[in-house]
Amino acid sequence: MTATQNSPQLPGAPQPPRNKKTDAVIAILAAIIVGGFAGVLHRAMEGVSYYEAMKTAGGTTLGLLIVIFVILTYIWS
Repeated sequence: MTATQNSPQLPGAPQPPRNKKTDAVIAILAAIIVGGFAGVLHRAMEGVSYYEAMKTAGGTTLGLLIVIFVILTYIWS
């Protein structure tokens, strides 16, 4: 018998480390795009003022960012 038969094997291939900065930038850009889309839809569908549409876009962006970062902290750990 050779010594290589007794060496422990790692399960699966080694995973490269996650790039947290890239993940965060993608999350921020996605939230801004979705928030802007929500503001445009609110303005187009209900005919609200620009101020109300911007409040909707900002609130959606902030809420989505919080949800995405909660999910990312779970994935990063």
